[in-house]
Amino acid sequence: MRLVVVLAAMALLAVPSGRAGAQEAAPAVQAPGIQATDGRAIELAVPGGAPIRLTARDLARLPAIEQEVAFQTSQGLSRARYRGVLLWDVLEANHALATGGHHDELRQIFSVTGRDGYRIVFSVGEIAPDFGSRAMMIATAADGKPLAGLRLIVPGDRRGARSVRDVVKIEVR
Repeated sequence: MRLVVVLAAMALLAVPSGRAGAQEAAPAVQAPGIQATDGRAIELAVPGGAPIRLTARDLARLPAIEQEVAFQTSQGLSRARYRGVLLWDVLEANHALATGGHHDELRQIFSVTGRDGYRIVFSVGEIAPDFGSRAMMIATAADGKPLAGLRLIVPGDRRGARSVRDVVKIEVR
């Protein structure tokens, strides 16, 4: 079942195999007052709705969390205390999740794309509080210092490959 979900998600979103050779992502349209070089705005694409532009200020309206996260990278162990908001809270606050049917959210997937075109696909069930309850977050700071761009953090992964730097788009299907 898990393999079918992963293959279906890859087919739907044509996921690049990695950063090498990935196409450059179109920059997200910035909200008024945010400089294009700021790197702190995300386009949230939701089923049946117009794209939503989220800035760091929008995220600051949601409950903040902090998590100590460590994962292996190609340059060794990376460890930091990240501050930001739960991705589940972002999706829920912006009405991006399916409702109405029995566990509709479990039929949804979402992709997260970085400024460099790097894209990772997840099942909404991974972050749903009643199911996987993984505390994925959009981080705005690491070790008390603001990040240059917003970053998806995936706690619990041994490797950091699913954490996406400079997030510019989240698409829910």
